[in-house]
Amino acid sequence: MKHIHAQLNLDSLRPGKAVQKKKDDHLSKELKLVMQLLRNCFFRNEGSKAAALGTHFISVLHSLWPWLLMDDLLMQTTLHLLCVYTANYPSGCSLLCMASGGLSPHQTAQRTAAGNSLMHSIVKLASQPPAENSIIQQMTFNLLANLVVAHDCKGILQKNNFLQNFLSIPLPKGGNKCLGILAVAWLKLLLNLSFGEYGQQIIVKMNGSLDQLAEMTKYKHKSNPYMVLLILHNICFSSANKAKILANDKIIAVLSACLESDSPVAQRIGASALWALLHNYQKAKVTLKNPSIKRRIDETYASVKKTVLQNQESQQDVYHLKCLENLVQLLSS
Repeated sequence: MKHIHAQLNLDSLRPGKAVQKKKDDHLSKELKLVMQLLRNCFFRNEGSKAAALGTHFISVLHSLWPWLLMDDLLMQTTLHLLCVYTANYPSGCSLLCMASGGLSPHQTAQRTAAGNSLMHSIVKLASQPPAENSIIQQMTFNLLANLVVAHDCKGILQKNNFLQNFLSIPLPKGGNKCLGILAVAWLKLLLNLSFGEYGQQIIVKMNGSLDQLAEMTKYKHKSNPYMVLLILHNICFSSANKAKILANDKIIAVLSACLESDSPVAQRIGASALWALLHNYQKAKVTLKNPSIKRRIDETYASVKKTVLQNQESQQDVYHLKCLENLVQLLSS
């Protein structure tokens, strides 16, 4: 890859020849094959991923970025490679925040300080308005969904205000109640971001994020219908978020409505989220002792308790009952 990068640099100094174009096409094909080979080596293989940490692999990719931006197929191959490399591998995710086009450690540190890392380039690519090639946009968001497990990556997303774009994504109008590709990509990113407390706080700190999430619960997504609810569920576990969530009537209405849902999954998510809000937070009682919410909790508790006693209980049923038991006890004290 270093050799191809050097050759592309040399060839760019001699433009305008048909023979040169053929040579560039050959280099692109060779680069694509190398990336596909690396992708296959990295697939579910932490040893191979670890071996790449000290090879300037990410730095070389970053150096190649200007050429990748000019070739959609090559960019797709690159994004696929990075998705495989960063999957369940936080060390690799952090590397994207530190590496740069420079190939020496000293140069890398300097350039990252100026905000020039591969992570910044990926965020810039994802920030572009929806283009004709939606595949690249989807793959970029899939990659960001992997990257947000790393603390450094969360920090970059927060500092450059990329997440603010979530507040302006278009939602379906009229009779169409299915979320678009971009909205679903954002939800996958936010769901992964919400698995840690720092990410939970980042989401809630965005002015308007709770209202946007509440609005998105009105729409459907076939492959994962509970993504929005899971994001709301996760952000309830951060103590710093609880006051803001409890002050948002729309979110409380969504969570309490889950208790009466036809879906057992939605019921469990709602009960767990409400218990999380009440846990070690006395002020939550004021909101959740609302007669309508308390009635829903009491009725659901009685119903679930009866079901668990009559049928063979599963782990999910036991947890659901535990959530409701704690809600009833805490609201009665």
